[in-house]
Amino acid sequence: MDTIIRYLGHAGFIVIHRHTTILVDPWFFPAFLKSWFPYPDNRFLLDAVYGLKADYLYVSHLHQDHFDRRLLERLDKSIKILAPNYRSRSLARKFRGLGFENLIPLDHKQSIEVAPGLTATMYLDTSHKEDSGLLLETDGFRFLDLNDCNTRISELPTDIDVLAAQYSGAMWYPNCYDYPPDVMLQKVEAVRRDLMDTLVRKARITKARYYIPSAGPACFLDPVLMHYNDRDRTIFPIWENVSDEFAVACPEVEALRLQPGDRLLFDKPEQEPVHELSADRRVSEDLDDYSRRRKDDWGEFYREAERPIAPEELEAYFARLQRRNKHFLADFSKDVRLVAGSNAWRVQLGQLAEHFVIEGEEPYDPEYSFFMSPRVLRQIIDGREGWEEALLSMRVVLKREPDIFDSRFMGLLRYGNEPVQTLQMLRETYNTETIERDGLRMQRFCPHAGEDLTYAIVCDGVIECPRHHWKWNLWTGECIDGGTLPLRVEVIDPNLLRQSRHD
Repeated sequence: MDTIIRYLGHAGFIVIHRHTTILVDPWFFPAFLKSWFPYPDNRFLLDAVYGLKADYLYVSHLHQDHFDRRLLERLDKSIKILAPNYRSRSLARKFRGLGFENLIPLDHKQSIEVAPGLTATMYLDTSHKEDSGLLLETDGFRFLDLNDCNTRISELPTDIDVLAAQYSGAMWYPNCYDYPPDVMLQKVEAVRRDLMDTLVRKARITKARYYIPSAGPACFLDPVLMHYNDRDRTIFPIWENVSDEFAVACPEVEALRLQPGDRLLFDKPEQEPVHELSADRRVSEDLDDYSRRRKDDWGEFYREAERPIAPEELEAYFARLQRRNKHFLADFSKDVRLVAGSNAWRVQLGQLAEHFVIEGEEPYDPEYSFFMSPRVLRQIIDGREGWEEALLSMRVVLKREPDIFDSRFMGLLRYGNEPVQTLQMLRETYNTETIERDGLRMQRFCPHAGEDLTYAIVCDGVIECPRHHWKWNLWTGECIDGGTLPLRVEVIDPNLLRQSRHD
């Protein structure tokens, strides 16, 4: 078989099968407004990646801890790219903008033989989110790299030898929200439980023999953000914080704790891999020292002078965003406060808003408030970064009243620059396919992110999605935890329902 998996840190790998090399999600330089850095530091591997004669490159999605533009600019532009074929084509445009032309677009579950004895199969998140995983098969050996991807549970492959998947958070919620410490801790603990539950489900359903903890966490080296490195009070634990929990839940799966530069050597599928430790491996980091080493990197965020934001710029920005998403905003309205430095603006979104932005202090309680520096808002308004990147940077503080996630509003901010994604969100909301189980007839796919509710938990009058753990009242379909989108559900056999509650 002769397969080697070399870990680059975070979600990055080099996979070598005989004479074929695939470079996967290499990330080395700061992401999201210079706030995220690989943990531990993997920069010592950079020259090896630059000098690598890879046959194929796979970048799972456009998040900057996967699509590392600064690194990609240095790679050989003739390399073949295994490109997830997203609806928006944004990933393909980004690659072509960097000079890459040899793209091989792959649809969900589409396979390609990249070399004799080596097959690659693409797995997409088929919801409005654009993310992907890759299955590599070599002479009976199966390596599934899911990184951040949440392919529908019902569509995951099985009989996996090695699974690489996220275990630590990669989201701004809840840590960038303005919660009291006790409330924050409760929400952090809930998210961490959900992350582990999702990982355990993936490991069990894929029947993985080995698991590689990957795709996080990042670390924060800008001194104003370093409090997010608290592994106990954030959604960014390191593996050692959660490994015991995984071992109890999945005793049949062996976790292979790799550090950047380590290699796994596989000879035959049934044999245990040989774990070669890198001579330069780092198990942990002194973050103060790491921050000093990378001061030029995170300091770049502050080099450009702050320029004031004019009300006319905000009005033009939000007007343009709404015009591009008219299909998404029927019967929609939202009052938002934007605070950037000493300035505050009221933003009215929705069809009835004659003026999208009004300058000055507002005599009302907005549903969402955003607090950030003018430097952050300037990058959004100028189109250099999107709301997704700004939120992930943790350089934005949010407050919402009531404390309920509004998927349409956040979808507009996160995906509004690619209207094909907001259109898909509408399709998911109104999908009419149904399933029958436990005495219920309900829509098959979650209205939030399209997960297959065949695997939902039905217990004590509640339906819980296995992906993001939204919950609905099974009698009314009202969303009681997670957001505001209702679920279409009908009780068709109360006797079966009562029986399911006792099982």
